[in-house]
Amino acid sequence: MEYKNLLSPIKINKYTFKNRIVSAPMVFSLVALDPRAREAQYNKIAARARGGAAAVYIGETDVNFTDANRVPVPYCDFTDCNSEEFKIISRFAEIIHENGAVAIIELSHPGAEKDPFPGQKNPVGPVSFTKPNGVRVEALDKEGMDRIAGDFATAAKFMIKAGFDGIIVHAGHGFLFTQFLSPLTNTRTDEYGGTLQNRAKFPIQIMKAIREAIGPDKILDIRVSGEDGVPGGITAHDTGEFCRMLDGIIDSVHVSGGLYYDPVKTHQFSSMYHPHGVNVEAASIIKKYVNVPVGVIGGINSPEQSEEIIASGKADYVILGRQMIADPDFPKKTAEGRAHMIRRCVRCYTCFPGSPEEGYTDLKMDSEELMAKAGYCAINPASGRPDVVPAEMSRKVLIIGGGVAGMQAALTAAQRGHKVTLVEQKDRLGGILNFTDVDVNKEDLRNFKNVLIREVEEAGIEVRLNTTGDESLIKEINPEAIIIAVGARPATPPIPGIENVRSAIDVYSGYEPGKEVIMVGGGLVGSETALHLAKTGHRVTIVEMLDRLADDSYGMYREALMLEMDKENIIGLTNARCVEITPNSVRIEVDGVEKRLTGDTVIYALGMKPVDTTALKAAAGDIPCYIIGDCDQPGKIETAMKSGYDAALQI
Repeated sequence: MEYKNLLSPIKINKYTFKNRIVSAPMVFSLVALDPRAREAQYNKIAARARGGAAAVYIGETDVNFTDANRVPVPYCDFTDCNSEEFKIISRFAEIIHENGAVAIIELSHPGAEKDPFPGQKNPVGPVSFTKPNGVRVEALDKEGMDRIAGDFATAAKFMIKAGFDGIIVHAGHGFLFTQFLSPLTNTRTDEYGGTLQNRAKFPIQIMKAIREAIGPDKILDIRVSGEDGVPGGITAHDTGEFCRMLDGIIDSVHVSGGLYYDPVKTHQFSSMYHPHGVNVEAASIIKKYVNVPVGVIGGINSPEQSEEIIASGKADYVILGRQMIADPDFPKKTAEGRAHMIRRCVRCYTCFPGSPEEGYTDLKMDSEELMAKAGYCAINPASGRPDVVPAEMSRKVLIIGGGVAGMQAALTAAQRGHKVTLVEQKDRLGGILNFTDVDVNKEDLRNFKNVLIREVEEAGIEVRLNTTGDESLIKEINPEAIIIAVGARPATPPIPGIENVRSAIDVYSGYEPGKEVIMVGGGLVGSETALHLAKTGHRVTIVEMLDRLADDSYGMYREALMLEMDKENIIGLTNARCVEITPNSVRIEVDGVEKRLTGDTVIYALGMKPVDTTALKAAAGDIPCYIIGDCDQPGKIETAMKSGYDAALQI
C-alpha cells in the first residue's frame, strides 16, 4: 500500500513537518528534574525522534507549583534561564532536533483536578465546590485568572528560550480549560459563565498571553477534547466553535477526547475493546470550523488507518501516543515499506495503568513512582532503556522455547552479535500467544505475535521447530550460553473431579464447549476466556474464590474488561469456593452455604505453574544458564518480554 498522504509534508506556522505523523505529548517533562528518572525520559524521546516522527511533543508541564502541580514533580523556576533546571529541560529540545524533528512542549493546569500537597492552598476552578474526596475547590476571581494567564506566558517564554519550536496547551481531558468551557462544570453567572463565548473568555485570555510571549513565528497548538463523552458535556460542535474563536492565535488543533477522571468510559484512554481512531469523527467536525491544520489521536496504531484518515480529509495529520511507545520506528518503517513489521500497540495500559488520584486505588505504585515509570511498554522492553550495544565477544547461544520470552531473547542476543539457535517443541513459534489466532478480542496482540515471528525470521536466527530441548540437543549444539523459556501449563488444584474437565487454554485449541459454560476461576485468564466465549455465542457463569474478578489485573485495563463483560451479561459469583466438579456441574460454597450450579460444560482457569526446568539445568552443567518467562515465574506479557530482553543483555 502507498502512503502518499501520510508521508507528505505539511507546513505549520513557519515549520515544515516532513510527514503527517507526530509523537503525542508524553513524558512528564519535569520528571526529568529527578536524576533517577532523567536518562529514561531522554531515551524515550530520542527513540521517537529517531524513529522518524515529524514532530515530537513533550508532555504535561505544570505552569506553577502552587495550584497547577498535579503530581509531585521537582520545582522549576520559569523565570531563571541560567539554572540547572533550564539545562535539563533544554536537553529535550536538543535531542529532538539532533534527530531531525520539530520540538514542542505541552503546558498544563489541572484546575479542580488537582489535590493540594501539604502546605498548599485549595485547588482552583471556575466555581467553588467540594469534591467527593472532601477537597474544597475555590472559584477563580479576575486576579487569579490574570495570575494563571501570566504563569502560562512565563512558562512559554522559558520553553522557547530552552530551544523548543513551539508550545501546545493542554485544553482537554477535564483540566482547567475544559472546566471553564463545559456547561456542566462552569455554572458561573458573571461574564465568564453562561454562553460559550463567555465560558471561553479565560481560555482565550491564556492563549493570547502565550502568543504575545512567544511571538508570531513560533508554533502555538491547542490540545482539546473533541467531546467530553458525558451527557450534557462539550460536543464536537462546541469545541469547533471554541477553536474558531482562536483564529489568528493558534497554528494547529490536536483533537483528543474524554475526561481524565473517567478515562475508559469517555475514551480519554481507549481500550482494546474500543474501535481504533475513536476521535476521528469529532476531528472531522472540528476541522470544518477552523482554518488551521487539525490532528487527531485516539487508538490509532496502523499506517493504513492513518492514510485513510488524511486521504478522506477528516484530519490533516495523525498523533500517535501509546503507539510511539510500542514502536517508535512506526514512521520510519512506514516510509521504508516495512509497515508489516510495526509492533502495533495492544492498548493494554502497561505504559499508564491509571492514576490513584482518579480512583484507581488498586495500582501497584503511588503517583511519584507512576510518573517515573509511565511510558514503559509490554511489547517493547527497550522503551526508556539505553540503546543495545554489541557484546564484547560473539558467543553461541541456545534458546529453548519459542514463545514471546524466547523470541525476544533470541532477537536481542542476535542484535548484540551472538550466534543464536532457537528451538521450539511444537511446529510453530508463538507459544501460549497462539491463542490469539482464535480469541475475538486479541487482534492487536495477534499482530504483535506475528510481527515477533517475522522479526525472528529476518534476524538470521537459526530456528528449529518440532525440536525438544534436552541433553542430547545441548551436546550437539555445544552452546556457550543457554536460555530456557519453556513456559507454564495450567495448574490443577486438588478439587475433586477437575481431571474430568478441560482448562481455559483448551478453548483456543479446537475444544468446543457447550452453550451454558461454568468457568471455575475468575482471574484474568478466566475472565478473558469467558468474554471470548460470551462473544462467540455462549452463556457464561464465573466462579471466583476472591472478592472480585480479574484481581490479578488492575487500573484502567481491569475497568475496561469489567465493562465489556457486563455488556455480554457474564455472571460473576465472587467469594465462592469450588468444592467439587462434574462434567456439567460444580458444587460451590458461599458464606458457608453449599449449592450446585449446572450447565453444559465446566472449564477451569486456576492459574499457571512453571514447566519444570530441573533436567535442563542439570544437562547444561557448567554452561551459563538463564531461566526466563513463565517457566521462571508465570506472569503477563510484559514480564516475559522483559525477562527475555534482560537475559540476552547479560551474555
